[in-house]
Amino acid sequence: MKRSLLQRIFLYFFLLGVCTQVSLAADITLFTGVQNPGKLTINNVVRDMELGGVFGARFSGGQVIGFEQTLAFSPNFLESSRQAFTAQSNLHVGIPTGHVVPYATAGVGLITTWGDSILDLGTKFAFNYGGGVKLRNLAGPLGVRFDVRGYSMPGVFSQTVNFVEGSVGLLFSF
Repeated sequence: MKRSLLQRIFLYFFLLGVCTQVSLAADITLFTGVQNPGKLTINNVVRDMELGGVFGARFSGGQVIGFEQTLAFSPNFLESSRQAFTAQSNLHVGIPTGHVVPYATAGVGLITTWGDSILDLGTKFAFNYGGGVKLRNLAGPLGVRFDVRGYSMPGVFSQTVNFVEGSVGLLFSF
């Protein structure tokens, strides 16, 4: 009897916490940033990849535990003659402390590349991990978001391509 009552009370408080406005908060971020890739060895020749730009949007739901979907375009992915489109789905864990929300994130997705290059990658599975800080509601629903992520694409010429992405964005909270 006592155990089932305690379980119901715990479930009630858990659902109450999950269903509060803070945990259901959603936002959209329009971002821009840079991608810094490592090296790639093809036929025993080490190629230095180029620093490239990226821009896109991130759609997030939840502040404590939530989700995030990222869609991005890189006009110079790994080298100047290749473009890429990225679609990633992530778990998002944050610590809501008013206007400032530090967070960590990790997820999986696809990166599709195309362009005039001998490095034809096609569509590759990728995973990412990272974090940042959201500065929410600085001017009404507007805020700023800073983000740093590491990406890994296994299976590129029997290697894993790793790169780091840093971005800043305009955050719209609702």
